[in-house]
Amino acid sequence: MKRLLILSACLLAAAACAQTLATPAEAFQAGKEFANQGKGAAARQVNGAAAAGALPYYGTTAPESANFQGGRQRIGAAGTGKQIDCQTRQAGSGFKQQECDAVNFMSKNPTSRPKFTLDKKTDPVLTGSRSVIQQPGAVPGASTQQCRVERIRNPATYLGETCTETQTLENLSCKRALQVLCDAQRDGCDQGGIVPNSWAGDMATSLTPDGSGNYILQFGTIANNYWSGWGAVYDRYLSFSLQDVKLITRFALTRAAFDDWLMVKVNDQLVYVGPRGGDRLEIYSPPPVLETSGQRSCTTYWDEAGSGWQCIDAGSGGNIVSYPSCTAVAGGWSCTPGDGQTGMVRHCADCFSGPELKTSWDLGLDIDLRPYLRNGSNQLFMRTIVAGRGEGAVQLTTRQLCPRNCREQWDNSQCAALELRAR
Repeated sequence: MKRLLILSACLLAAAACAQTLATPAEAFQAGKEFANQGKGAAARQVNGAAAAGALPYYGTTAPESANFQGGRQRIGAAGTGKQIDCQTRQAGSGFKQQECDAVNFMSKNPTSRPKFTLDKKTDPVLTGSRSVIQQPGAVPGASTQQCRVERIRNPATYLGETCTETQTLENLSCKRALQVLCDAQRDGCDQGGIVPNSWAGDMATSLTPDGSGNYILQFGTIANNYWSGWGAVYDRYLSFSLQDVKLITRFALTRAAFDDWLMVKVNDQLVYVGPRGGDRLEIYSPPPVLETSGQRSCTTYWDEAGSGWQCIDAGSGGNIVSYPSCTAVAGGWSCTPGDGQTGMVRHCADCFSGPELKTSWDLGLDIDLRPYLRNGSNQLFMRTIVAGRGEGAVQLTTRQLCPRNCREQWDNSQCAALELRAR
């Protein structure tokens, strides 16, 4: 043992080779002293230049580092590619071939290395430790202590338990809900949306069912030529009451029978001008001119063409203006100027036509009037302009929601499960 310690110390510290070392601690101390003496010089010799001169292909980076990409790349595919490449690769030198040799060794090692079967009855490692296991040492922790297997037999124990089932009482509560169930909503009935017998007008009026759930409100008589005149204007009014506009599902102007012109308004809102459309219906008359008595003088005149009015400047007698008619008013005269469009039917700002259209119109329409209705009193205004002889009447198709049949029903879903438990 002393020779071995002396040899170890000589190898670690050549300068102390003649020194006799008696213990492992002395040998360890001698090695530390030798290493401390040369560690500075040795450390200065370890650098990149020395490595490049001593090691072939030395470098600070390896080409394979590109596969890693700072931890953002999976390298499994690169490893598989390297295994496949090294199966047939032959490097130019034995040094370069070392990489593929190592790769091929690791690839083939799991299948080519020998496999051993250990028999616990014959394997020396297992049989040699059997006596140690069976006869362990007496002092715990000592180098002579051996492991052993102890068998402890515990007698079976039995536990008897009893249970008692008793009936428990508890107070539970539930609620029954009273529900109101109604049939599906439908329309085609008369439940007082239009208040019965509330309509009144200055022409014949009727409300009759058509057999399909609609009620026809007719204002005027559908006949022929019961009015006369040339450019004569006939204004008629119909009033009616609505109890609940929400009950009305249809209220439409569906028929207009007239000769020659017709305009309809609902609650002062224009809904129809016929037959040529427009935004008004009137017999055109130009705006009157006020001739003041302080500056002008107006008198009637007669000639071969008929009669009229003339107004001239007071005093000078000049600036003569003729009018078809004038009316004395406070401060002078209100005179109607002559105009070629006077007496024509005007149905838009620049739309003029002669009153006579020589047609009795009977038109089917479908104009929704519900946006203009309101709860309570409503008014329909109808203007007819006749040339020669004519007439005017309209029909409104109305439809209302039907009363819903409803019934009460108790919802027992919360209590049904408790009732079953109580049985």
